[in-house]
Amino acid sequence: VNLVDSSLDFWLTAGSWAKRFESRFADWLGIKYCSLTNSGSSANLLAFMALTSSQLGNRQIKRGDEVITVACSFPTTVTPIIQYSAVPVFVDITLPEYNIDTSWLESALSSKTKAVMIAHSLGNPFDLKAVKDFCDKHNLWLIEDNCDALGSTYMIEGVEKKTGTIGHIGTSSFYPPHHITMGEGGAVYTNDALLHKLVNSFRDWGRDCWCVGGTDNTCKSRFSNQYGELPSGYDHKYVYSHFG
Repeated sequence: VNLVDSSLDFWLTAGSWAKRFESRFADWLGIKYCSLTNSGSSANLLAFMALTSSQLGNRQIKRGDEVITVACSFPTTVTPIIQYSAVPVFVDITLPEYNIDTSWLESALSSKTKAVMIAHSLGNPFDLKAVKDFCDKHNLWLIEDNCDALGSTYMIEGVEKKTGTIGHIGTSSFYPPHHITMGEGGAVYTNDALLHKLVNSFRDWGRDCWCVGGTDNTCKSRFSNQYGELPSGYDHKYVYSHFG
């Protein structure tokens, strides 16, 4: 019914139903922000891309920086690291959990380490407390690839939370083998307003503007500012602050 409704509106991209899903999915997860994507692989890519933004200051992931991960994982948990010329540092796993062996985390740390990006393998949550404590201790980003574990919960600091919501960014896939499906699709979610803005920027070609489709000048600065060396009054809707 929703598909037919969208077709009758002739809104062929993310529209009102997508916004409704983002809001309800975020509420169900217990998190502030959610952004739909075209796949779980794109969700992982966008989650990592957000951390490469210069808006993050000295926490920006740059070429040659290191990201701790595992090799025993689906490729798209690792490929974003390589695509952005960062260096994956592989840590072994434990059996039969197939999750990261947290006893090796300190050994994997170097002065170039900026993040940890790992999945909850086959729906089994990895040791989130150990990984989060490690990231907090060393001021590292934590990306949870939650594609296999949607709905799993983890008790941390006396509170039961859904996996994907404990790190800085979580991702989900809606490909048919996963827990809910759209045929395709994925999502990136976070409690951090800046990371949410960056995810949306990279998702939408690197666009700087956040006017909702079909509306104009909701930011109240569409024609009133100067951006870099562009002429004063240049249309903010066509300013791109990232390579999306």
